[in-house]
Amino acid sequence: MARKYVYLGRRVPDTGKRGLDNVREVRGVRDAIIKDRKAGKISKRTAASRMNMLKLAVMRDRDFKGTKRQKAIQVVNRGIRQLKKMNRQVRRRRR
Repeated sequence: MARKYVYLGRRVPDTGKRGLDNVREVRGVRDAIIKDRKAGKISKRTAASRMNMLKLAVMRDRDFKGTKRQKAIQVVNRGIRQLKKMNRQVRRRRR
């Protein structure tokens, strides 16, 4: 069952059409996930899961075509790298 709309959260204003339709919204969702992870509101597993869901939503969305899709995927990949970096730093502190 495919989702018709992707929930953006309360902190990210929905501009244009409903759901994800521009790179600014993708960047906002990415930043919100990272902010929640830094604050300890969500686990690393939940953060990774949400980031992967965001990437999947961008890849399957018809609003993202060509370079717009590539830019949005780059934004999400940057967020994934940030999360991995955060997780490595946490592991080092525990030792």
